[in-house]
Amino acid sequence: MKNMASVIGDVAAALVTLFKGLVVVAIFAGVAFNNVPGDFAGYGGLSSFISAFLDGGLVGLLTLLVLASWMK
Repeated sequence: MKNMASVIGDVAAALVTLFKGLVVVAIFAGVAFNNVPGDFAGYGGLSSFISAFLDGGLVGLLTLLVLASWMK
């Protein structure tokens, strides 16, 4: 049973790592190419994404700090 929990934990960690990598690639592709659909379509999309945190006041700042702490 302990071995199965270890396997499930390893698979979950690998999937989270893959998902984080795909998000980073999507952000860089949105900045590099202006024709990517979604909120990351060029610098305008990236700036509106960041301004959503900055315009949120204290809640936006706390959310940004939580997201930044997950990156370590």
